[in-house]
Amino acid sequence: MEELHKSLSIVLFITCIAGAVAYPDGSELLSHKAIPQPQDFPSEQLYRSYLVIQRFKSTITSDPKNVTASWIGNDICGEATYVGFYCGVLPGRGNKLTVTAVILNGYRLHAPKLQGFVDEIPDLALFHAASNNFGGDIPRVVGLGYLYKLNVGVDLPLHTQARLGGRVGASPSLSAWCVTTTLNFTFDIGADTGKGRKFPGVTDAKALLLNHNSLSGPLPADLGYSKVSYLALANNRLTGPIPQSIGHLQDSLFEMLLLNNQLSGCLPHELGMLTKAAVIDAGMNQLTGPIPSSFSCLTSVEQLNLAGNRLYGQVPEALCMLAGPAGRLTNLTLSSNYFTSVAPACAALIKDGVLDVKNNCIPGLANQRRPAECAAFQSQPKTTCPPESTLVACPAAAAMDAAALGERKVRDYSSYVTYATLHD
Repeated sequence: MEELHKSLSIVLFITCIAGAVAYPDGSELLSHKAIPQPQDFPSEQLYRSYLVIQRFKSTITSDPKNVTASWIGNDICGEATYVGFYCGVLPGRGNKLTVTAVILNGYRLHAPKLQGFVDEIPDLALFHAASNNFGGDIPRVVGLGYLYKLNVGVDLPLHTQARLGGRVGASPSLSAWCVTTTLNFTFDIGADTGKGRKFPGVTDAKALLLNHNSLSGPLPADLGYSKVSYLALANNRLTGPIPQSIGHLQDSLFEMLLLNNQLSGCLPHELGMLTKAAVIDAGMNQLTGPIPSSFSCLTSVEQLNLAGNRLYGQVPEALCMLAGPAGRLTNLTLSSNYFTSVAPACAALIKDGVLDVKNNCIPGLANQRRPAECAAFQSQPKTTCPPESTLVACPAAAAMDAAALGERKVRDYSSYVTYATLHD
């Protein structure tokens, strides 16, 4: 994408520490006119987006900042209209604008569902709507075909920008330190230490960031066909298993945050096929069974959190080896489960603070569950999961990544896209 309409170098705010900002009444932004017709829009894509936006707007039951008052008329890409929507020109389409990003985080909107909105804006690549109250199931994003390039690098300066409700170009009433993303093919993530970091790899990518909502129901069975790269669904009410189709994201998924939901069932073997993932966080759920042997293939994982589940068996040797020459693992959190032993390679990780196995059932280690609590769990019927010793063939990419590994580096949580959006 060569340009964005809203500014020559528009910066879209991903997370900001900022106070509430109210928007003026819609009459101050745009006088009401007749319902726009297709010929009133610069492109067919914008007209299609207009219909989707208006349909979604009609379902919103609470808008404390009066954001939707600006969602009127045919000027979707204007500076003062359609707050939260951003446009760009796609390669191969001339100068025709289309909606490429929707950023609604922190607006406290209430709507019963996102289906029919996120999944029907034709060229959407970034959807960030943390800290709202959107209900229903996770929208299917398989049909969102357009992907942006994400370039990478390290040690970017943090941007400090004045903002009005996350919009660029409006008259600001406050300023804030923000973690930002620039949709000219780059995600820039910074922290208030004055340092930032981009993300490893160069790839086509989509981001679906929906922390802190009221989403419920199961993850879509075809989630793995969405080719999403950054998936953040923490602090919702999602239920059911992690779908086996997740394995199809092995070439695209960099980070997955499923923290603090109600997911259940076994850890799928396919989860270990995510060889490009730097973050896999499914802590604080109801997942059960042993850790699959396929997790030995996670050669790119840096943050692996499975704490607060109902996992059991042995913490496997191959997993702990990922914190050595075989991988990039810098944090392995398995606390508050029901593991009964750790492999020899794991002992050094416990001592170094890389592996956290507190509040398990491991004899000889400090800070474990009471024996009666462990016995009660062991006596309960268990979900039938594949044995942890099942042989696994890792994808070729995992072997290549392992061969190319350099020195492991501990990164700040704010340098990861999904964790940076967790505290909006």
